[in-house]
Amino acid sequence: MRSMLMALCLLGVVCGPVAAQTRQLARESAEYLLQRFGKQAVREGAEVLAQRIETLAGRHGNEVFQALRKVGPKVFQVVEHAGEHASKAVGIMARHGEPGVAWVLKRPKGMALMLTHGEEAAAVLVRHPGGIVEPVLEQVGKPAVKALQAVGPQSGRRLAIMQSAGDLAKIGRTPELMDVIFRYGEKAMEFIWANKGSLAVGTALAAFLANPEPFVNGVRQLTQIAAENVVRPLAEVPGQVAREAASSVNWTLLAIISALVILVLLLPLSWKFLWAQRA
Repeated sequence: MRSMLMALCLLGVVCGPVAAQTRQLARESAEYLLQRFGKQAVREGAEVLAQRIETLAGRHGNEVFQALRKVGPKVFQVVEHAGEHASKAVGIMARHGEPGVAWVLKRPKGMALMLTHGEEAAAVLVRHPGGIVEPVLEQVGKPAVKALQAVGPQSGRRLAIMQSAGDLAKIGRTPELMDVIFRYGEKAMEFIWANKGSLAVGTALAAFLANPEPFVNGVRQLTQIAAENVVRPLAEVPGQVAREAASSVNWTLLAIISALVILVLLLPLSWKFLWAQRA
C-alpha cells in the first residue's frame, strides 16, 4: 500500500508540471486561433476552446498545437473525420500544414496510400500536389515512394506520364528502375525520360541497371550498347555460317559421290593395267 502511494505521489510530481504546461499551451493556442481567425471561425469562447484543445492534446499529443497553428480550427473537423486514424492525421497536419489536408487527408486515395505506405507516402503526395502521382504509388508501391522523394514535381509528372502511357511496363524491372531514381535523383529521371524508348530494349536496360552512374553522368550512351550488340554478331557470322553449313551437309551422300568419282577416275587406269598384263 505504501509503495502504491509513493508511486502515485511520484506520478503526481511528474505529471503535474506536464499537465500545467499542456494547459498553458492550450490557452495560448486558443488565444492565437481567436486572434487569427476571429469569433466567426471559432464560436467558443477562449476558456471553452482552451479546454477543447487540451482534451485533444491529451488524446493525440502535443503535435495538436503545431497542427492548430498551421491549419487553424479546421483541425477539429479533420480529426473527427479521420476517426481511428486521428493521431496520424494530426501528425500530417503538424508536419505539412494545409497541403497535408488538401492532398492527403481530404482525398480517399491519398488517405489510403498514407495508411498503406506510411508518412513517407504522405510527404510524397504533398511534394507532388494534385494527385498526379497517386496512380504511380498505387501500381508500383514502396519503390515509387522512395523514388518520388528524390525528385521534384516535374519529374513526378514525367513518371506519371510514363506510367499512364505504358512506358514503365514496356521497360520492365520497375522496382530496380525506381531504385536508380532514388539513388541519383533528378539526373536519373532526366536520363530515363529522354531514353525511355531505348531502355525498352533488354540489353540496354540491363547495362543501365548494372552500372547507371556513367549513363546518368553522360560518360556513356545507350547507343554504344546498341553498336556493341551489332558488331559482335557480325564478327561471329563466318563461324556461324561454317557451323550451319557443316550441320546441313548430308555426309553419307557425299561419301557415296566421292567414291563414285574416285572409281570413275581410276577405271581407265585399271583397263590399261589389264591390257598390259594380257599383252
